[in-house]
Amino acid sequence: MGPMNRAKLVAVAAGSLFLLGACGGSDEPRDAGNATTSTEPGIASGEPTPTPPGDTPTSGDPAGRVVDFGEDGVTLTSAPDVTDLAGAPADFRAFIARELAKEQAQSDDVCTEKPQIKVSRIDPRGWAAGGTFIPQCGGNATLWAKPDGTWREVWAGQQLVDCATLKRYAFPADVAGGTCLDGDDEVPYAAAR
Repeated sequence: MGPMNRAKLVAVAAGSLFLLGACGGSDEPRDAGNATTSTEPGIASGEPTPTPPGDTPTSGDPAGRVVDFGEDGVTLTSAPDVTDLAGAPADFRAFIARELAKEQAQSDDVCTEKPQIKVSRIDPRGWAAGGTFIPQCGGNATLWAKPDGTWREVWAGQQLVDCATLKRYAFPADVAGGTCLDGDDEVPYAAAR
């Protein structure tokens, strides 16, 4: 598969398109823990997937309704923006606000704009996909999970996520995407049910 097709797949897997390169970016994925994801088609309107009446997703929602924030996702530029994450559990909102603050506390002489975090999809049971980026500098796709009951970044990179990471963290396919890398080969990904 050519580099252009891989770049398109990263955008689909992360649920958003990021500028690649420029500031401190690397093509090597960061593996920060154990989590798995799966993906379902996004909603072009950018509105979150509605939750059936009477169902409010929580971090323990056994039905695992995935909230899809559409092709553009929800971009967080400051902590109060977490209120835009309709359907996300409170512990994820608190976690992502801390992650944003941590990213914005770092300084870079080349990339002077403040980092942003984009959330594309979340399964309230403990998996989310999105990315971190700095306007006019670049960014990466990111996967978050809570394998031990605490949210954390489990993968970040500028290429398609490796299948081993998805399996290790049991990511649902409707969060992380329908394909992954097995070595250098792109293969279908289907989470074990």
